[in-house]
Parts: sequence; structure tokens; C-alpha cells
Amino acid sequence: MIMNRSIEELKIRANKLQKSIAAGDPLALKRLRKTTVPKEDIKRKTCLNVLAMELGFTDWNMAKSYLEGDAAASEGRGTYWYSPKCSTLLNHWFADYTEAREFLAKSSSYFLLPYKNQFLVVDTDYLKMIDLWVAGNGHWQALGRDAVAGYGSHPWHELTWLRVNSLRV
Repeated sequence: MIMNRSIEELKIRANKLQKSIAAGDPLALKRLRKTTVPKEDIKRKTCLNVLAMELGFTDWNMAKSYLEGDAAASEGRGTYWYSPKCSTLLNHWFADYTEAREFLAKSSSYFLLPYKNQFLVVDTDYLKMIDLWVAGNGHWQALGRDAVAGYGSHPWHELTWLRVNSLRV
């Protein structure tokens, strides 16, 4: 199996988080708010779940499945491609993928992203705000500007890697 850089990076971060928690780091301990596991019982799996939640997934299994490019559409896609700091932008929301694709075709400056079981069409300002414009521009073009249709492809994995690195969780 080919190594998935995004997943490997998150595993490294989980190990670091676990060590920081064991050392009593207040910032690391604060990240445990969403879990009910006592500090002394923290395992790597707990840290992976914390990271997954910070990335917009319900748990590590969902994050791993999605980031590997193996998740079925019915599993949902979390909020991985969304950032609250982009809520001030004019983003176009769709419940239907076909409608989102039709809207995407209206402008070459639009990009289609998944959001849970919905679809979001954004412009370049959105991608700039989530640090996926300059470095990821060629990958977006290779995907046809559609992160749903390109799911699991090499350009999609490259964008995922860029996204993981832009989210310093």
C-alpha cells in the first residue's frame, strides 16, 4: 500500500500530542475538552480522535477512511474543507451535487468542495483564506476544480496534504 502523507502526518501529530498530554502541557490538555477520557488513560487512539475532530470529522475512523480516498459518499465528508473564517464570503451551498456542478460550470474561478453531505461552490478568495490557492492551483485545475469528482485521485491527495499542513492542529 502506498504511504498516505496526510495520515502519516496525523499519526506523528497524535504521538506528539500524547507526549505533551503526559507532560502536563496546558494547551495539549485543553485540546481534550471533547473527550471524556481521563488524562492518565490517554492513548494514541484518543489523540487520533482528537485530531480528527479538530479537522472536522466525527472520529479517527471517519478521517482515515476519507483521507485514504476510500470513503463512500454515504459516509459523509465532514467539514474538512470548510473554515469558519470563510463565512463572511459569498459561498454557494447545494444539497444536490448535479446542481452544484451546474453552478461550478458558470465560472472558471469557482471550485466545488464537499461539506458533510452537501456541496459548497467557492471562489479563489475562499481558497486563499484556507491556504490552498497558490500552492494548490495546479492540483485544482487537474481536478477540474471539483474536489468531489476528483476524490481519491493524485491531485486530490496533494490538496489534502496541503490542507493538513495548513491546519496546524
